[in-house]
Order: sequence, then structure tokens, then C-alpha cells
Amino acid sequence: MSKILDLDVIGIDSSYSTNMKPAENIISRMDKRQHPFSHYYPYLVVSDNVKTLDGKTDLFLIDPFQRKDAIKRKIKRGVGIEVSIAFSKKLDASLVGKWLKEVKSIYEFCKSNNCQFVLSSGATSVNELVSARSFESLLKLIGISPINYWNEISEWLYTKNKARWVHAKS
Repeated sequence: MSKILDLDVIGIDSSYSTNMKPAENIISRMDKRQHPFSHYYPYLVVSDNVKTLDGKTDLFLIDPFQRKDAIKRKIKRGVGIEVSIAFSKKLDASLVGKWLKEVKSIYEFCKSNNCQFVLSSGATSVNELVSARSFESLLKLIGISPINYWNEISEWLYTKNKARWVHAKS
């Protein structure tokens, strides 16, 4: 179903699981802006192709080992740059160290260019999820304070979606 609708879930606030309202607790990931759900639910336009990167893109998926020259020229202020942990699970020990170094350089690039660094599990099923302790340990290895990370990403998601979909709820 998610493939047909071009949707996938970025997160859910489960603190009020008995009283969930999808429009307030789920942010959809879409590869295009014109979608029937985009008027009713918060969403992010996601791309993993440098050629399709434009001012409408909210989140750019990056492979830490790919060349970053083209990305540096096309990335605009406020865009989220996402790195997936799933990729690193398939690497051997020496490449994991290089992966961490590259992820740290991406984080520093984000900080210097006013972009939002997003570290994700990259999970496509529940079995691939990363535990909170492991996730925060990776943040610390990269040199990111977990508290600051969660605060920054919460603010970024709030500002990204506030102007876009608050009018739809009225």
C-alpha cells in the first residue's frame, strides 16, 4: 500500500497512543509535492538524486561515501540531509570507521551551511530498527550531543511543517 501511495512514515509520537490523530502525529515522506494527502497531513518531500534536488526538497538522502561536490553546490539553507544507519550494517570493521568519519564530515557540513543533519535507522521493517541506546551511542561517536540533536530535529520539523499544513486544519 505504501508503494502505491508514495508514502512512508518518518515518525510517530506514541506518548498519546490511545488518542492519536494522524494529522498531528505522523509526518509522511513523499517523493513529489502534488499528492492527494499533502493537503491534509504533514509531509516532507524527499529525494536521493542530486539531479532532482531543488528548492521544494525538504530532505536529501545521502550516501556518506558518494562525492559531495555536486551536493555542496545544490544544497540550500534549511534542507535536511539524511544519513541512514542501515548502509553501515553491511560494512566490515575498517569501512565502519571510514563511514563514521564521513558521517561526521556531513554533520560538520550541515552545521556550517545551516542544514539539518538527520541520522535515521533506514529501517524498512520493524526487525531493522535501531535501539535508542545504540542510536544515541552513534550520535556520541560522531560528536553530537543526543539532547541537542533531538531538540534541533524537533525544531526543524516544526518549522518545516508549520507554514505548509496549518492552514489545511482550519
